[in-house]
Amino acid sequence: MKTSDHLVDLRVLELEARLRLAEERYHEAEERLRRQEEFFQMAVHDLRSPLSAIVVYSELLMNKVMGDLDDRQLEPIRTIHRNCTNLIRMAEDVLTSAQVRAGSIRLRLLETDLLHVVQEAVRSLQGLAEAKRVRIDVKWPSESIHHPVDADLLSRAFSNVLGNAIKFSPHGGEIHIGLERDEDEIRVAITDQGPGISPEKRLAIFERFRRGDTGDQNGHGLGLAIAKFFIELHGGRILVEGVRGRGSTFLVGLPIDNLG
Repeated sequence: MKTSDHLVDLRVLELEARLRLAEERYHEAEERLRRQEEFFQMAVHDLRSPLSAIVVYSELLMNKVMGDLDDRQLEPIRTIHRNCTNLIRMAEDVLTSAQVRAGSIRLRLLETDLLHVVQEAVRSLQGLAEAKRVRIDVKWPSESIHHPVDADLLSRAFSNVLGNAIKFSPHGGEIHIGLERDEDEIRVAITDQGPGISPEKRLAIFERFRRGDTGDQNGHGLGLAIAKFFIELHGGRILVEGVRGRGSTFLVGLPIDNLG
């Protein structure tokens, strides 16, 4: 055997060894990630029950079911309720992110009034909006629009987008939600009065663990990524427009052919 042939064989063996090592490390990393996601799922399940109990009892206190309370006493209870609600939402987003990676989320389509889907998202965030004195204005066509959608997943998507709008809105600001429909698509627009998003960051904000560079930095960076996934699962699209310093408009498009 020539020396050159021998060197080639050694290089092939070396490359094969490196490939095997890379595969072993890849599988080890996948296994670590799987165990981490299992831990997160168990942690979320364990957290939801006590947090939900706190939310329920704080609502009873706010509604004065257990006795009359003055505004000074109600204010910390409202803070407890709001923060626990946010923790539940964050926990659910972590769990959903793990389910997305595992490919275990499937659509359950039912004929649904889309206005009810948006209203449910608004209702779930009413406490957060009131805390910042943000007014949410919903303008809807006079005729209801019914289509087969997964109401829970789509409401979560709208809730995550709306929650982002509230987070970056100034105190006393307004958020406008509108809808229009043509032959091909239903479009929902959520417009805030926040700081806006620079053009170079408008795609990055839909990535996991990405957060805006202004406003409240206490988020987990999953909300918009999950919203995008749920909307695209319906065959739709989401994008953001606006002028830097003058607010943002998140546009959700749902294709009519895919909806029914």
